[in-house]
Amino acid sequence: MARAQSGSPARRRPPRLDTLTGLRFFGALAVVFCHVGAQFTNAASLTVLASYGYVGVSFFFMLSGFVLTWSANTPNPGRFLWMRFARVWPLQFLLAIVAFTVLATQEKLPGTIGHVADILLLQAWSPHQGVYFGGNGVSWSLSCEMFFYLLFPFVIGPLSRLRGKGLAVTAGITLVVMTVAPLVANGMHMSGSLSYWLFFIFPPYRFGEFLLGMVLARSVSIGVRLARPGLCALFAVLGLGLVMWQLTTFTVHTGDAVARPFVALLALPLFSLLLLAAATSDLDGQRTGLSWWLPLRLGEWSFALYLVHKPLLLLTLTWGWWQQTGWLADGAAFTAFVALAVALAAALHYLTERPIERYLRKWPIGITRPARPPLAVSEHA
Repeated sequence: MARAQSGSPARRRPPRLDTLTGLRFFGALAVVFCHVGAQFTNAASLTVLASYGYVGVSFFFMLSGFVLTWSANTPNPGRFLWMRFARVWPLQFLLAIVAFTVLATQEKLPGTIGHVADILLLQAWSPHQGVYFGGNGVSWSLSCEMFFYLLFPFVIGPLSRLRGKGLAVTAGITLVVMTVAPLVANGMHMSGSLSYWLFFIFPPYRFGEFLLGMVLARSVSIGVRLARPGLCALFAVLGLGLVMWQLTTFTVHTGDAVARPFVALLALPLFSLLLLAAATSDLDGQRTGLSWWLPLRLGEWSFALYLVHKPLLLLTLTWGWWQQTGWLADGAAFTAFVALAVALAAALHYLTERPIERYLRKWPIGITRPARPPLAVSEHA
C-alpha cells in the first residue's frame, strides 16, 4: 500500500499540504459535537455517539506534531516557544476572561490558583477536575500543547536522523507504552478520577499522540507515500465510522463507556492512514476537495471554533435558545448553532487571533539568527 521514494535535495520551504488544513475543521467539529450534541437530541444513540467526539483531540495532537515537524528547520528553542505562544495564547486568554466574568455563574471556576494556571496554560498538570476543566474547559488541551512545544526543539533533532526502521521502532514503542500504561493502571485498581486525568489530561501521556504525528511527518519527508491515497482516505473514514458505530452500539446496549485511552488507540491507526493519504495527495499534485477555498478557510478558523463553541453555547442557553422540539427541528437547530459558531470563529480569527499573533511575532524574543521561511502549512494548534 505504501511506496518509498528517493529523497529529494534539501529544501528551505516544504511543499504546502493544504488538505491537512482542511481536515482541521472536521476534528474541531467532532469536539463541538461532543460538547453540545446532547443539547440538541434526546436520542440515546446520538447522545452516546456525540460523547465519543472527544477523540477529535487525539487527531489534533497528531496533526500538530505532523505540521510542526513538516515545517521545522531545527528551531531555536526560545524563538520557537515564543512563536507558538503567540499563536495559541491570545485567543485563549480572551475567552478565559469571558469564562471568568460573563459566564462566571455557569462555568466551573477553579479558584485563585486555578485561575493563574488557566491563564498560564498549566491547568492540565493538576489532577483536580475543577482546575483542568476550570474556566473555558476546552483549553486544557492547549496546556498539553505547550508542553509538546517545550519538548519539540529537543526531539526534532534526534528524530530527523531516523529513517525507516528507527521510525517504525519509535512508533511501536510509543504505542506499546500508550497501551500498557492504562492497562497497568486498571490492574492496580486506580481510582476512576485519577485514571481519567492520567490518560486523558496529563500532558506526558498525550505527548505520545504528538510524537506519532512527528514520526508520520518524518516518514513522509524521507519519501513514504501511499499508492492509492484516495482509496486509503476512504478506507480511513469508513473505518472511523465503523469504530464509532461499534463503540456507540456497545455503550447503548451495556450502559458502559469504553475508557478514553482505548478509544484513542482504536482511532490512531486510522488517523495515521488519513494523514498519510492527505499528504500523499498534496505532494502528488492531486487536487482534493479539502484543498479548495472554503475547506481551507474552515480549517484556518478551526482553532477559534474549538475555543469559542462552549462559551457560545452557555451564553445562548441563558437567552433561552435551542429548546428541543423534535428530531427535525433539533437537527436544524444544531446546524444553526454550528453556523453561528463558525461565523463567530471567523470573526475572532480575523479581528483578534491573527492581528495579535502578527504583533507578538514581531517581538525579538529568542532571535539569535535570521528567521526561517514562512511555514508551508497552516499551523493552528
